[in-house]
Amino acid sequence: MSKARERYTQLLTNRTQFLDTAVECSELTLPYLVQQDDNYKGKRTLIQPYQSVGAKAVVTLAAKLMLAILPPQSAFFKLQVRDDQLGEQMDQSMRSELDLSFSKIERLIMDYIAASSDRVVVHQALKHLIVSGNALIFMSKDGLKHYPLQRYVVNRDGNGNVVEIVTKELISREILGIESPKPPEQPVNGDYGSTEDDAEVYTYVRMDENSGR
Repeated sequence: MSKARERYTQLLTNRTQFLDTAVECSELTLPYLVQQDDNYKGKRTLIQPYQSVGAKAVVTLAAKLMLAILPPQSAFFKLQVRDDQLGEQMDQSMRSELDLSFSKIERLIMDYIAASSDRVVVHQALKHLIVSGNALIFMSKDGLKHYPLQRYVVNRDGNGNVVEIVTKELISREILGIESPKPPEQPVNGDYGSTEDDAEVYTYVRMDENSGR
């Protein structure tokens, strides 16, 4: 934990210029989308743009990209066997059976995506890509998870290959089984949105040179 937090702090400097630009772009389009990564616990006021052209443009572009990436009621991929891998012994009937089996698998995958929240996560990531130009998606067994720019840092080599990724999350102490700090006897008036019940959880990922992942 301490190593991941220290590495996250070290890489913050390289992210600052990109995050500042993303926050400025977000203030002109969707102010709630990208915010500064800080531990401010008081009342936060979002800047409201004077017009809604930027917001409408972001939502429209995200919807168009969503239709292109995950079209409804149709598969965005196709499973098939390469012709050079079929072999000379396979006749047309066997190939038809393979195609039928692959189409069933495609439908099962599309049904799984439709039943999960993956479309919501992808749509949110597309809006972040349009506004800030950055987004991180983690694929787990439970589905997709999106990290906005203010919640992760990345270290790349000279060729642009990812070397390190460190993410930061605010998770409830009750879920983690950690006792929450005792509240003050006299709470300060006007203190809203306190995150004392949340714990900072850091995840560190590093490229393995031996396995290549």
